[in-house]
Parts: sequence; structure tokens; C-alpha cells
Amino acid sequence: MLNDLVKISIIGHPATGKTTILKLLSDSIEKRDRLYIPTQGFDLRTVKFDQFMLRVWDFGGQKSYLNYLDEYLVGSDLVLIVTDSSPRNVLNSRRFIEFTSNIVDTDCPIIAIANKQDLCKNHGRMEAKRVEDILKVKTYGLTAIESSERKKLIDIIKKELNQVFIRRGLKDVMNVLKDELNNMEEKRSVKEIEI
Repeated sequence: MLNDLVKISIIGHPATGKTTILKLLSDSIEKRDRLYIPTQGFDLRTVKFDQFMLRVWDFGGQKSYLNYLDEYLVGSDLVLIVTDSSPRNVLNSRRFIEFTSNIVDTDCPIIAIANKQDLCKNHGRMEAKRVEDILKVKTYGLTAIESSERKKLIDIIKKELNQVFIRRGLKDVMNVLKDELNNMEEKRSVKEIEI
């Protein structure tokens, strides 16, 4: 069981649904929350479900906040790049992926959330598979304004975090084995010197 705090960072351009995703995750979304109010700086919430205690950082997407983004991304266990699934926004979101991949650890997944999937058919939004092809990172479709999507979002996060912990566990096992081998080598060297 995981008892540690897990850091999830949500980034993307303005008005893509980052705060709505945070509200959906923390189960505080209501139908009347459709008024767009830009996040000033960042919003931070702690969300608990199952064995996970999540510290979720929602960063404002305005350009003035991007200068500080690298400081906040450090130590992330999972990064969600949120796009509104419009062609222009998806293309512009590639720079977030490039930027983030230079900051976070290699075992930290960077995934995309192709939000606003309810607008795909009539408003020129792209389906999640198309977004994934363009961004070249694992991408999940979501309609964050729908409270029924909460389980889907939780399942996405669980799946990604489980993979992180498996990789980290394997890395820990490999480090222990490496230490044991080094200890064995040192003991053998000491015995050879004694003889």
C-alpha cells in the first residue's frame, strides 16, 4: 500500500479545462461551474482515494506564469497536459511536452488529456487518437464538465501511477541487487588481500 503523497501536475494553455479536471477529481464539480475564471498562479488540492493521497497542482496557463512552471514541475509523479482538442491548441501543446520532459524524472509519465470530447463532432475538435498521433504521448479523451467522467479520470490516474510504482519498484530492486553485488565484491577483495 502506498502511504506517500503523490504529486500530480496539470498544465496546458488557458481555458482547456485544467481546473475543471481538478474539480472533477476532487468531486466538487457541479453543472453550474461552466463559467470560465482563469486560474491565477496555481491551485493546489489534496485528494484521497483508495491507497493514493494525491497532491494535485493546477497551473494557470497564461504566459506570465510559464516562467515559474519548471520550479513547480520538479518532483512530479505524473504530469497531465490538458488540451481542448482543437487543432491549434493540440499543436501548441507540443511545447509543453518538450518543456516538461526536460524537467521531470524519466519515470514520470507525461500524458495528454484530450478534453472537451463532447465538442468533437460539431465544433472541429479532434478525437483522442488523433491528438495522441500528433502529440506522440499517451492520450486519453475526456469531457471534464461531466461528473460521470470522474471514474474514468480516476482509472486513468491509477493506471499511470501503478506503472510508475512498478518501474520504481523494479529500480529499487535493481539498486538493492547492485548494492549486494558491490558488497560481495568488497568482501571477496578483502579475503583476497588477507590470503
